[in-house]
Amino acid sequence: MQSIRKLSVLVAMTLGASAVMAGEIANSGVVSNGTVNTSGGFLATARQNVLVAEGNGKIENTAVIANGAVNTAAGFLATATQSIGRATGNGQIKRTAIVAQGLNNAAAGFLSTAEQSVGFASGNGQVLDSFVAATGASNTAAGFLATARQKIGGAQGNGQLKNAQVFATGAVNTAGGFLSTADQSIGVAK
Repeated sequence: MQSIRKLSVLVAMTLGASAVMAGEIANSGVVSNGTVNTSGGFLATARQNVLVAEGNGKIENTAVIANGAVNTAAGFLATATQSIGRATGNGQIKRTAIVAQGLNNAAAGFLSTAEQSVGFASGNGQVLDSFVAATGASNTAAGFLATARQKIGGAQGNGQLKNAQVFATGAVNTAGGFLSTADQSIGVAK
């Protein structure tokens, strides 16, 4: 009898721990205005995330508004990454509104990279019954070993985009030279 109790407590604790590790944001509202994140060069890296759920992450029944979010790494071994409303690792975004305006993400040269995801789910990700709007989203890598990538409203890795409205106006994605690349995916399931 004692061992059954201990086993049930152990099972309950394990399930509780895995639920916490999964990352879930529900019935919430997030407003982010004028957030600025800068690394400033040399061995740079700069990451800025607003409303992100990772590792079987879920975002449900939530509203996100991000205005003027700026993320910059600025050169040499640069990287930059800016995510507004993102779910990864079997991630799921359900019944959520994500509105982003005036976003700027830049790595700016040498070994650059710069990714910007708005309302995007990856790793068997799903965006369901949601609204994603991005106005004036700019993503730049700017040269040498550049790359860029900007993903707005979508899912990747056996992803699903269902009953979702995706609006992207004035979205600019630039790699800017030498070994450049620049992908921009809007309203896509891969």
